[in-house]
Amino acid sequence: MSPPQTQSLMQAALAHHQQGRLAEAAALYQKILQQSPKHPDALHLFGVLMHQGGQHEAGRRLVGAAIEIAPDRPEFLSNLGQILKALGKPEDAEAAYRKALEKDPGFVDALANLGSLLQERGAIAEAIGLLRSAIEKAPNHANAHMNLGNALRQDGLVEEAEAAHRTAARLAPLSPEAYANLATTLMDRDALEEAGRALRRALLLAPALAEAANSAGFLEFNRLDYVAARRWFTRAVLLAPGYAAPETGLAELAYFSGDIETSLKHSETALRLAPDEPQIHLRHAIRLLAAGRLEEGWREREWRHKAPDRVRRLGLPPIWQGEPLKGKRLLVCAEEGVGDEILYASIYRDVMKLGAELVVECDARLLPVLGRSFPDALVHPYARAGDGFRPVQKYDWLPHDKPVDYAIDAGSLALHFRRRLEDFAEEPYLKADPERVRAVRETIEGTGDGLKVALAWRSRNRTAFRDIHYTALSDWLPVLREPGIDVFSIQYGDGWEEEIESLSKETGLGPHVLSDLDLTNDFDDILALVSAADILICPSSTLGWIGGALGKPTWLFHPVPLFVQYGTDGFPGFPSIRSFPKAVGTSWQTIVEAVRIALGDLRAR
Repeated sequence: MSPPQTQSLMQAALAHHQQGRLAEAAALYQKILQQSPKHPDALHLFGVLMHQGGQHEAGRRLVGAAIEIAPDRPEFLSNLGQILKALGKPEDAEAAYRKALEKDPGFVDALANLGSLLQERGAIAEAIGLLRSAIEKAPNHANAHMNLGNALRQDGLVEEAEAAHRTAARLAPLSPEAYANLATTLMDRDALEEAGRALRRALLLAPALAEAANSAGFLEFNRLDYVAARRWFTRAVLLAPGYAAPETGLAELAYFSGDIETSLKHSETALRLAPDEPQIHLRHAIRLLAAGRLEEGWREREWRHKAPDRVRRLGLPPIWQGEPLKGKRLLVCAEEGVGDEILYASIYRDVMKLGAELVVECDARLLPVLGRSFPDALVHPYARAGDGFRPVQKYDWLPHDKPVDYAIDAGSLALHFRRRLEDFAEEPYLKADPERVRAVRETIEGTGDGLKVALAWRSRNRTAFRDIHYTALSDWLPVLREPGIDVFSIQYGDGWEEEIESLSKETGLGPHVLSDLDLTNDFDDILALVSAADILICPSSTLGWIGGALGKPTWLFHPVPLFVQYGTDGFPGFPSIRSFPKAVGTSWQTIVEAVRIALGDLRAR
């Protein structure tokens, strides 16, 4: 075959390939290779075609043969990286991409592909840098914009991620992946209707795209349409049996339906398919704890240290692995949420009983509370830099007069001290400021002789999905109408004042507001109101653990299952907390009525 004939066949094969006529393209590539077995472009493109058809190993051999003949072609190396990634060899794929960039540092496909791989492997900062570089060199490279959106989303920059995904969809209007990724980001922003439109576009373009079917499942899950969600997750499993994400979706469905054992089976399947994915391990941990399988659950929770948004701790002493602690100094590092800090502070006394001297790191707002509650410990506020998605904490403040021997995250103490239900200590461990308690009690007693109830009806952050755990203030009208009950707001966050004002204008009812208390940022104020009230009523939130840690009667309303019950009907370690449970998807009306009746009984007594 003459060179012009070969070139003509290559052009025809490439045209078929680009139009998706893979069988016709394959036939022409094979014809060229029969005549010219070492034709590098035919070997390379035939290998790419085999990879696109799911025959990744055959594609790897063909592209590898092309590289042996033409080792300096960056496009060959970049596509080899794509094939190696599909074969589940991310380290080899990364090496191929980097080799392509050694040949041509400005090769945009390699920059985009390497950025995508690093994002998936948790190296977010480097991924974003590479992808921005790719876009700078090729502003209309849709894949680079799409991958940048994925990296920004993982880094918590959701607004920027949405902009990148919108650009990708504009540049590649026939790309189902672009619309599927845009939909995922829109779901993060709770823009469910627009996310649904993007997913419908993706599925029209590619009805068999498993990723889009999986996202549709999570969309319906967020809408609380569990029947539709199950249908989409099942479809995604059938389309891609090796895809872990829909198995996690089915696990979530089973869990929120109260079927923990089925939920565990699905998450075990997901872990077999994606054994190195921290988020799957963390959700599996929640299910294990909810089933009462404590030691297994705490071990799975250790995967949080591998999550991309984990706290990076600089300057720590060695991590404590269970060595003898008598005479040693142990640093307990703060968890990322103040609620977790309070929850795991219940273990501090257990640690000190082993003869350890504690150094406790905490949110600055908890400094007076923990200092008062654990006077034998050195309590220090953390210095956190970065943001909520890439936090960094430095430890140059650690004492030098008596160095710290070991360090451990507060939540990791549970693996050593909470392996059985019998391990949970049940005495209160936080102390409120007595002067503030006295002042608040005088204020609330001035409202009359009714039972003093501190009420929070929701958490700080609200989304359509999170709201399944919380009530509206208007749900509590039966309690607000109950004679002999004086209700005080202990709600925190934003927007609650407007909720109280609106309900008051509409019904003339509402909880009392102690305007001189800062119930969002001042924990001494929060502890004072909880201590001064007769009873605290709240959802599963930081407030619940405060009530339990103070030993105050706390009525906690929540959907089931709730993992901190550890397979029981109560709250191990918190005997003062009473559970008011309901199934997900059912009305709060029955729970509010049960609380109203219980308050009436308590008032009568």
